Amino acid sequence: MNAPDQLIVNIVGAGAAICSVTSFVPQLIKILREREAEAVSMRMYLLTVSAFTLWTAYGVMLGSWPLVASNVVSLGLSAAILVLTLVYQRRSPAERPDAPS
Repeated sequence: MNAPDQLIVNIVGAGAAICSVTSFVPQLIKILREREAEAVSMRMYLLTVSAFTLWTAYGVMLGSWPLVASNVVSLGLSAAILVLTLVYQRRSPAERPDAPS
């Protein structure tokens, strides 16, 4: 692969990594701010955490540290959302922020 082609590949990869990593930030901020995760799909985040775990392992096996780094960060963010979802969905209705006082 010549240098201009490699540059395009690297730009596409960097763009994909930035999109993957930042895609979880708005959801995480919303959950932390509102202290509730009722609308979050736990099954979806279980699958997402599993996928990022496998992508990380794949990157390690390939020796592709950019792939590993972006997927480790995405794994951390999606795992945080999953944990908060578990915590907030297990609260009793009286413990929720919108419960009557």
